Amino acid sequence: MRYAWIIVFLGLMTGVLLTPVFALFFIPLILIKETNLRIYTFSIILGMLLSLGPNLQGNVEIVGFITVSKASYSIATNVKIYDNGKWKNLRHDLKIISEKLEAGKEFYATGLISTTFSYPRYVLKPSFCASSPHTTRGYWKILAFLQSWKSKQQRFIKMSLPKYAKTVNGLVFSDGNFDLSESRKVMESGLGHLFAVSGLHVGIVYAAFEILISFFTYKFYLRRSLSSLFALLFALSTGPTPSALRASLMLLTWNFFKIIDYPIEPLNVLGLVGTLNIIFEPYSVLSLSFLMSYSATGVILFFSNNLNKLPVILKSVLISLLAFLGVAPFLSVTSVVNLLSPLLGTAAIVFVTPLLWGICGSFLLNSIGFTRLAFFIMKGTGPFVYAIEKLLDISLLFPRFYFGIAGYILFIMLLLALFLHFGHKP
Repeated sequence: MRYAWIIVFLGLMTGVLLTPVFALFFIPLILIKETNLRIYTFSIILGMLLSLGPNLQGNVEIVGFITVSKASYSIATNVKIYDNGKWKNLRHDLKIISEKLEAGKEFYATGLISTTFSYPRYVLKPSFCASSPHTTRGYWKILAFLQSWKSKQQRFIKMSLPKYAKTVNGLVFSDGNFDLSESRKVMESGLGHLFAVSGLHVGIVYAAFEILISFFTYKFYLRRSLSSLFALLFALSTGPTPSALRASLMLLTWNFFKIIDYPIEPLNVLGLVGTLNIIFEPYSVLSLSFLMSYSATGVILFFSNNLNKLPVILKSVLISLLAFLGVAPFLSVTSVVNLLSPLLGTAAIVFVTPLLWGICGSFLLNSIGFTRLAFFIMKGTGPFVYAIEKLLDISLLFPRFYFGIAGYILFIMLLLALFLHFGHKP
């Protein structure tokens, strides 16, 4: 089936979001002979089962791996909880209310745990917690190395561009550590997506590596494979964030099918990657970053057939507009909406692209020991950072709106109208 994976993905999301009581009402739909509806129903039931987990309350003893470290909390995965003399897998990510833990390291903690219907599902208020310099092998060792590399590059950014360090770290790693007023400025500008590493950033990094690798080889499979691998490593260095992981895995999947010359529908690639994401962490669908990333990408891909026929400049503007419409329902109920965001976003890409290319080159040179040359290239990106900061200031001159639930309904209805009249039907 051409759109099977996107149907599975939507069904899994529905199953996770609905409580088991409501999900049971969908079971009779299995009796309907329509194949797409049956797949959707089975996926709802599977999503409901995947989201079931222990209702943990009280004092616990926990170990795990820190993937994200913020000013007031950390997020851990590969979590194990000590119960009845054995370490048992928790199977869900854990939020730890602590400033002490570092990303890329294993940890041990004791404290009070609670269960929520949000992402992460479990929240720990530790009475004791400490990081360990040792990490397990395999994937976690790679993540630990990438986090160490990221910390080194962040120090290099601070040394090279002290005035713009927060902005650059936000643009490159989604790790600007902005204070309250700075965060509000970014949020209200309509350009907040620039500071959440997503498909835009991963695509720019991917293109930079493909151009670089093309100087050494013209072999299609080798160029695409290495570029996809470097884009994935870049995404993993961000934590990874849901949007960065989604973009890099889509690139990897898409290029795999291109290399083996097997035709595949872009929406199905999105559905396959989203399905894997939910299987590994069902409650990620309650993350605003997850919802906005998949929604924006889904809307763009839905209209991709129409966009491919347009001139490049008009296509760029419409992609920004469609991405904005994809995230607008969520912004309506969680933040403010800047209606000029699509135009400002298109303008911002002009500065973000050379900025990220310059920073990628600087990181590469710094990593292989050419520190002085890397320093000068990093310094050279300063005007682009300055331009982006000025765009943020300009965006705040325009009206911003808080629509609430009415705006959510309005934007959903607008998207449905566009789907019916201009999109291709799955």
